[in-house]
Formats: sequence, structure tokens, C-alpha cells
Amino acid sequence: MRPLISAAILIAIPSASLPAEPALQFMQGTWRGDGRFVLLDTERMLGNVEPEKPFQRDALLLRNISGRMVVFDIGGRRYIGLFDRNELRLTGDGISGSATLRR
Repeated sequence: MRPLISAAILIAIPSASLPAEPALQFMQGTWRGDGRFVLLDTERMLGNVEPEKPFQRDALLLRNISGRMVVFDIGGRRYIGLFDRNELRLTGDGISGSATLRR
């Protein structure tokens, strides 16, 4: 008999060289800047990109991890984030160029 594994856990396992746990640690937090807001709750795999809806949480899906670069989805939107300690360079749906956010 095979154990049941949730789809969210399977998606959270990265296909690149960095283990999921450190990536989840450096992503965790509320990021603000350049008129943007991103909440990443990596303990519950939830996120929010809408500051006018502070209690909304959508599914956070990790697509790829390569070092400190992470491709992830929040709800139906895809983002690419480059995480450097307390700074996040973000590009993706609805972002012209890139935005710099701080934790």
C-alpha cells in the first residue's frame, strides 16, 4: 500500500539543486516596495498579492528553485523572484520590468 501525498507537497518539492526547506525559509514573510505587496506564508503554502484584501490567501505553488531564484504561482499569477536576504527582486504577471521589495 502506497502512502498518500498531497498535491501541494509534491509541487513544493523543487526540481533544482536547492532543497525545499531553505528556500521556504528565505521566502517567508511580507515583502513591500515599488508600490507592490507580496505575502508569502511558506508554512501553510499560501500567498497574497492584493493589499486591499489583507485577509485573503491563495495557494502558493513553487514551480522551480535554482539557488535563490524561485518561480512560483500565487492564485493564477506566475512570478519569478530573486531572493537576497531581506530583498526580493520580483517580475511576473502585472509587473513591468521588475520590482524591488523588502521584508
